[in-house]
Formats: sequence, C-alpha cells, structure tokens
Amino acid sequence: MDALPHFVTHDVMIRLYALSMLAMIAALALGPTLDEKIQSVLPTSTEDKWLQIPWRTSLMKARADAQQSGKPLFLWIMNGSPVGCT
Repeated sequence: MDALPHFVTHDVMIRLYALSMLAMIAALALGPTLDEKIQSVLPTSTEDKWLQIPWRTSLMKARADAQQSGKPLFLWIMNGSPVGCT
C-alpha cells in the first residue's frame, strides 16, 4: 500500500468499498425482477401465432386434409439440424 497517495488511508478505502457495495445493492434492488426479465424474453401473443397452425407430421394425412379442405399443402423440408447446427 506504499503506492497510495498520502490522503488515501485505509479508512478511506474501506469507506469507498462500502459505498460501492451500497451502490451495487441499490442497483440490484432497483433493477428488473427475475419475473420481469423472463417476461421480456418470452414471445408475445402476436409472435407465437405460428403455434396455432395445425401442423401435420404425416405427409399422407396432410395431403388428405389439404385435398378435403381445398387448401394448398406447405412442405418444410430440410437437411440437417433444425437449429442450423449441421
């Protein structure tokens, strides 16, 4: 501790440390709660509309349903991992 300026005593250092701890505690207390953080990353009702689509896992069942309802058939075909990690 020889490199400290003459006006910075151990008492001053302890007080500065305590003050910085209080500032961090105040920042945590005033910050968003865990529930608010979780809510901020969850999809909204407009972002998860794709979940309302009646997806089919059987091509033959999907083809029959499309033909019966007169709607087109959408195929999602890919090679590799669905998250793009091939």
